[in-house]
Amino acid sequence: MVDSERAVIDETTAGLLEAAGPQMYRRNSFRITGLPTSADRRTVRQRQQRITPALELGADVDLGHSLPVRLDDVRGAFDRILGDPRRRLVDELFWLWDGNGAGSGAANGNGSADGSASTCPCPKTLHHDHDAAVRAHSAALDLEVENAALSSGQRLDEVTQLWSNAARLWGQVLRRAVFWDHVRHRISVLDDRQLDESVIDTLRDALPTVLVKPLIELAAAASTPADRARLALRARDWPLVPANLVDDQLEEAAAPHYESLRATAKRASSQLEGGNWDGAAAEAYDHALPALARLEALVPYARHRRTASARNDVAVLLNNCATAAADALGPAANLNASKWFRTAAELATDPVTQQTIRTNRDGLTEMMTTFTQIKAQVDQLVAAGHVHLARTLLLRVKSQLAGGPGSDEIDRMLADLRVRPGTYMPRRSGGGVRALAWAVLLALGILFAAWIAGYFDGEGDPGSGAGSERGVAVVAAPVITDNSPVGSCIEQESDWTLGAREVDVVSCDDPHWGEVVAYEPLVDLASRYLKAEYPGIDQTVALSRFRCERALAEFRPDDTTMTVKYSTPGKEAWDPSGPTLDEYTTCVAHRLDNQNMTSSDRVNVNAPAFPTSVPMSTFAGNIAANAPVGSCVESKTDLAVTTTDLPIVPCEEPHWAEIVGYPVLYADDAGKWPGDKAVFDRAQTACQKLTKGLSNDLSLHVTYPASDWWTSPDRPIYAMCAVSYLADNTFTGGLR
Repeated sequence: MVDSERAVIDETTAGLLEAAGPQMYRRNSFRITGLPTSADRRTVRQRQQRITPALELGADVDLGHSLPVRLDDVRGAFDRILGDPRRRLVDELFWLWDGNGAGSGAANGNGSADGSASTCPCPKTLHHDHDAAVRAHSAALDLEVENAALSSGQRLDEVTQLWSNAARLWGQVLRRAVFWDHVRHRISVLDDRQLDESVIDTLRDALPTVLVKPLIELAAAASTPADRARLALRARDWPLVPANLVDDQLEEAAAPHYESLRATAKRASSQLEGGNWDGAAAEAYDHALPALARLEALVPYARHRRTASARNDVAVLLNNCATAAADALGPAANLNASKWFRTAAELATDPVTQQTIRTNRDGLTEMMTTFTQIKAQVDQLVAAGHVHLARTLLLRVKSQLAGGPGSDEIDRMLADLRVRPGTYMPRRSGGGVRALAWAVLLALGILFAAWIAGYFDGEGDPGSGAGSERGVAVVAAPVITDNSPVGSCIEQESDWTLGAREVDVVSCDDPHWGEVVAYEPLVDLASRYLKAEYPGIDQTVALSRFRCERALAEFRPDDTTMTVKYSTPGKEAWDPSGPTLDEYTTCVAHRLDNQNMTSSDRVNVNAPAFPTSVPMSTFAGNIAANAPVGSCVESKTDLAVTTTDLPIVPCEEPHWAEIVGYPVLYADDAGKWPGDKAVFDRAQTACQKLTKGLSNDLSLHVTYPASDWWTSPDRPIYAMCAVSYLADNTFTGGLR
């Protein structure tokens, strides 16, 4: 290739790169100056000499468009047209060929064009199709540049149609041989030694990529996940551009997000190395997960190995946080470690990492099962009055642990050995870490079970644990740990009095009405909407019902013969300065038909629990009958249509949306129904107030009452407010 050809190619390429971007049509020299693309140099100079001095004097000049341009923009546009034919040719390709067109500015009276438009040998349909492509493409870009978050706006259909037309028309035009004949004609008309045939090959190779570049830049800069995903998908579908090339450019555009993840991982790793696994995990949830959500909309991990690798790195980080916590704290780490393992399992993309996380989760599950068994044995011994045997059992376990994970938990059990039995609820199993240590513990649990059984064979019948004899059980102590152990059996429904500290109990081998199956804390640290402050009677009832129905379902999934009653702690229990566990409900399981329970009805509270959702309403006639504020909808649902039997879970578990409030819209004397629009506006305003301060990548769901609510004076007129992520992804933890 000779130097002259190289210069033509280089300057043409530079012109294309300068044109590429969301402003490609707004910066077009012919659009800015109002000149037709066929204007000769004499016409251009005449218009320049007339317009530029007027603009310098501050006069209003009609350029034929409403673009916000400065004097420097106009000067630069004239210089581009007159200064280099290679750059002028690029601008011609990206503006109208037939006459001036809409918004191009009239040249009439400013000098005549060179007449090439009328002498061009191209078929008239080519100019028409090219100009239609330019108009659709420029209109789509104008809408994107002038409007934020189009995916959630009223103009989404309009911009979608414009993008579809632009892609189709540009694809058709560039495939036509006569398009390149037109370029040859323009090279001939411009008649400049700086232009030759070599420019055609450069344009043929580069034009499709230049046309798709604005979509890539818009996708990278979009403020919402929905817009990022929409624009990235449109870019991948652009004609004549290989999808892998677009993927490479999207990854390049996503570089700041990848860099943000890298910086977060570095900070988190530093904290983890310093023993601060809570801080490291907080970095992951506060910064890494939002960055991954942004990447997923732009460069989804299913087709981008770099994103998949970034997800896997965060999964490894959370796995290591959970492992470190469980190694150091033993059972005390279960709540956080289980959450971190769950998130890690959702993120992991590498099979080795996935298996490692499963192994570690299984280890923690085994550890928790073993400690549950040991605690159950201790409770049985204490309930039978054999505190010395319970202490001996715990001391043997402590000796075997030799200061390893779980030693602190054993020390706590030893310190808690008093005349009254302790309480321990086997909760959800999570992940795990040191398989060998937990295997030793499991073996210890089995051995001690055999040892205890042998002791009772020699000393007497161990009975059935708590509630094995007639007596009194504490079920509503001010502090949850002062209650009698779960498993106590209540002879008659009349013995169960809401709020009473004690209840008469009988042996569970005798006919009885109900069984105490759980003491459930009501505060959920995963939700910003459910803290240690009294939420009012409606929410206290809803929370108690939800927690107790879930507790029963965990032990008796799909059992339609059993139901549960629950206590509701009063306002005095919700003391922000007191222990969090003071806010709890006592759950009593009984047969749905209220008949006496038999041995087949017994609830094995020492068995492993199986986490499950609870079917609940979100728009019942009474707010207290709904799923509580701060609980979460497990899977994606149209909340405006479906308001019953929704799958509700605690927010520390994977979910799609969180319920944030039930604001009352009108007082009891609401008067006449004001109409759908007025009710919706009031409901939306109330929900927006509740969600103020949340991140902007969330979607608000508002359910509001219809006119028939005004005909039922006993029903409160309220709205239901819930929030999900715009990408509709499942997440763990509360809203941010």
